[in-house]
Amino acid sequence: MDNASNLPKVSVYPLLGIGVVSGLFAAMFGIGGGVVIVPLLLLLTKLPPRIAAATSLATLLLTSLIGTVRYAGSDHIDWVAAIVIGAPAVIGVLLGIHFQKRLPADWLVVGFGVLIIGIGLKLVLQL
Repeated sequence: MDNASNLPKVSVYPLLGIGVVSGLFAAMFGIGGGVVIVPLLLLLTKLPPRIAAATSLATLLLTSLIGTVRYAGSDHIDWVAAIVIGAPAVIGVLLGIHFQKRLPADWLVVGFGVLIIGIGLKLVLQL
């Protein structure tokens, strides 16, 4: 199983770039974590899929906190929707971690790729 303690050291520069890009996308489109960070970690740092996914989730703590604080005073947050979505999302995260640990890493990458392609097609065809 992948373990962050026995991974080669990754240069800080790709990580800084990934951070800037994901923060920009998070603020502009409400995305950043899995959609931006995971693919870039896989491509630029060669981290294993499980480590990339877990690292992405950890970054969400910081970006979500800052985004929430910055938007809180602007009436742009639907707090009821945030709570109604967020509470069951915790259950989803716990289930996702359970399944992620049991699936082959290649399946995770392929499944993620198919999901992103499907979402992209749906968005383009709606234009």
